[in-house]
Amino acid sequence: MQVSSGKGRLVFGSSNAAVVRGGRIALVLMFALSAFAGVVRPADAQAAETVVQIPMDELGMPTRVFFPETGHHIAEELLTAWRSTGLMIFGYPITEPLMENGRVVQYFERARLEHWPEHKGTKWEVQGTLLGNWMAEKRQNKQAFKALPDNQPSDSPDRVFFKETGHWLAYGMKKYWDENGGLWQFGFPISEEFQEKNPQDGKTYTVQYFERARFEYHPEHAGTQYEILLGHLGRDYAEEEKITQTSVSQKPDFVRYNPGLFDDALLNVFRPNSGRWMGFVSTDALGIRSEPATAAPSVDVIYNRRPVEVRGIVRGTEVEGTDAWYVVGDNQYVSAAYIDPLVLRTPPQTFGGHWVDVNLSQFYAVAYDGNTPVYVAIIAAGRDGKTPLGVYQVQYQVRSEIMDSATVGIPKGAPGYYFLENVEFTQYFLAGGYAIHGNYWTPESSFGGFTSNGCVGLMNPDAEFFWNWMYPGDYISIHF
Repeated sequence: MQVSSGKGRLVFGSSNAAVVRGGRIALVLMFALSAFAGVVRPADAQAAETVVQIPMDELGMPTRVFFPETGHHIAEELLTAWRSTGLMIFGYPITEPLMENGRVVQYFERARLEHWPEHKGTKWEVQGTLLGNWMAEKRQNKQAFKALPDNQPSDSPDRVFFKETGHWLAYGMKKYWDENGGLWQFGFPISEEFQEKNPQDGKTYTVQYFERARFEYHPEHAGTQYEILLGHLGRDYAEEEKITQTSVSQKPDFVRYNPGLFDDALLNVFRPNSGRWMGFVSTDALGIRSEPATAAPSVDVIYNRRPVEVRGIVRGTEVEGTDAWYVVGDNQYVSAAYIDPLVLRTPPQTFGGHWVDVNLSQFYAVAYDGNTPVYVAIIAAGRDGKTPLGVYQVQYQVRSEIMDSATVGIPKGAPGYYFLENVEFTQYFLAGGYAIHGNYWTPESSFGGFTSNGCVGLMNPDAEFFWNWMYPGDYISIHF
């Protein structure tokens, strides 16, 4: 029978008072570097030699991706530039990187990007070609491109005249320009609005040309985010210039593009160590595999909400549209489809030195050093509101003990009675037997919920970390 418990006081154990903790600092450092709940803890996680690792950037995102929609790759600096703007602005890649006029370029549905290594480290390292200017030279409606006199009066804040090119930008076109990058992204307007046939679908739209783009008004999408769309200027130019767009096979050291691999949450994800980030399991149960394949043997199972340290990306079996797998231990992998970035919520208050924040909404206990989080663990909290909310201090610690509910008023034979031996790493913070401690009797699948009698339950490896992290007098903040 599984017993869920929380409250209790010392019956017998290593001590009935604050435990002397000399010599634990080395243990704290060891756990901070290598121990996270539910993940096998090798000294340094590596992928098998036969598994192809995918390079990651400083955020933990892959730097090489393949787009099966068009059969082309994007990598490194060009991928960074593409990712910062997005699919709706540039579209899919329609060529591989090419060398043109001594410069690496790549064509996309709506743009042509150029790599300028002489500007490495600046926003000018990758620049969009002035495709609007290039294509304007071939347009039949020359009148729309003629500059107007620079004394044009403006009768509305929704209309602005650019003396630099002698053209108006107004209403829906202006709103889209303002909200999607403006001058940096699209350049100045180089035409007025006019009617033009789209060479891709043969339909006629109201369009306006800019130095780097062509805006199209789509009345069929009026009132939605698709009312203004970017024309496929990159494809139009590539086809006119007979640029090769033939699809290629996916290279082994590239993963398929999936938006989840580039989640904006990675900007604020919890990072316990340099070059690594923490995710959490977003499905009910997830097998850790010995190879990046769904058919590979499972070496462990981790459950919903469980923190996972991501140590690398490899390519494996496709799952839910992605063939990316995360390295979580030596030759241990989980599908990236079921790992989301773990973003810690800001605690309502902070304290100096070592302290613990317990969030009953996320079901995480987070070890802090001042304002800096260093460790996170999933918890089991008190059902029916039994875990007390507030700010407390560690009163005393017990290394190993028996918890008997009779000592807190629940006698043997009464509903809710429990008798638990070998409860480890207990830190009492409130009279009545409330503590943060190891909990071995609750199934791992039940962590991340309200299952205890009021204490904050931890898996034993996590409880040991917090035991070494805290001293009597250190603060524990518990809140939703």
